[in-house]
Amino acid sequence: MNLQQLKAFVVLSECLSVTETAERLFCTQPSVSIKIKNLEQSLDTVLFERINNRLFLTEQGKIFRQYALKILQLLETAQEHIHQYDDPSYGKITFGASHFVGAYLLPKVIARYKQIAPNVEIRMDILPSQQLIQRLENHELEFVIMSDQVCFENKEKEYISESFFDDEMVLIASSTHPFSQYDNVDFNAILEETLIIKPSQSETSKFLLKHLDESAIKKLKILEINNLEGIKHCILNQLGIAIISKLAVEQELKRGELKEIKLSSHQFIRGINYIHHKSRILSPATHNFLQTLFQLKY
Repeated sequence: MNLQQLKAFVVLSECLSVTETAERLFCTQPSVSIKIKNLEQSLDTVLFERINNRLFLTEQGKIFRQYALKILQLLETAQEHIHQYDDPSYGKITFGASHFVGAYLLPKVIARYKQIAPNVEIRMDILPSQQLIQRLENHELEFVIMSDQVCFENKEKEYISESFFDDEMVLIASSTHPFSQYDNVDFNAILEETLIIKPSQSETSKFLLKHLDESAIKKLKILEINNLEGIKHCILNQLGIAIISKLAVEQELKRGELKEIKLSSHQFIRGINYIHHKSRILSPATHNFLQTLFQLKY
């Protein structure tokens, strides 16, 4: 078994095409087939099977893929760490963030980090929370940044999770809405309005609704929009009001297009966490980036 065989196996397990694997590895198709055959012989098992001219991973192949990914990731991490110790300004950081965090919170962090490490390459994948968790479990991301309201299996046992920012969610209305005449309103007043929120399966909606009793939820008139920008435009067009992160409407509040109204009886604050595997060895570049998170001020 060697690294070239592992790389061929991982690529083939992703695309399930010998032709595409050969193209991605810049080698011939027979070369790919030989690498896979030799790997199977060394493991004394079958990793792929062909059914109706289509390639599939066997159950043994699915199990081995998890270990192959870890081996290649560990090697890549080792190479990165060695280069970074030789040259602290060198490196690559690959992480994921939820939509709100990636769009409204982290650009400021990345800009600050780039001032001290301009040559470090950064890749941030903005994805729904469940996709982030899946990619973290598959060791495709070094760490993820998301709300502390997101729960997943083995979070405390296998992962390190640390909060670095308190995100305040506030009541927002258009500058022409009747609420804009007041500095604060009672929560019961919201029950007479249309509340614009993300779909019920979203972590943000779950967080908001768990603070309300069932009688209040039943009285709510809800408009569901699965995108923050869409919610903001609905508010601007007076289709309703919303409780969203203050960071997401920072510019609109400054321009006077939207107004924040205090709620006299409720407060919505959620933590923003970074999460990584306990077994993950963080590179110097990644460690410095995570430290930059704690300098975040808005």
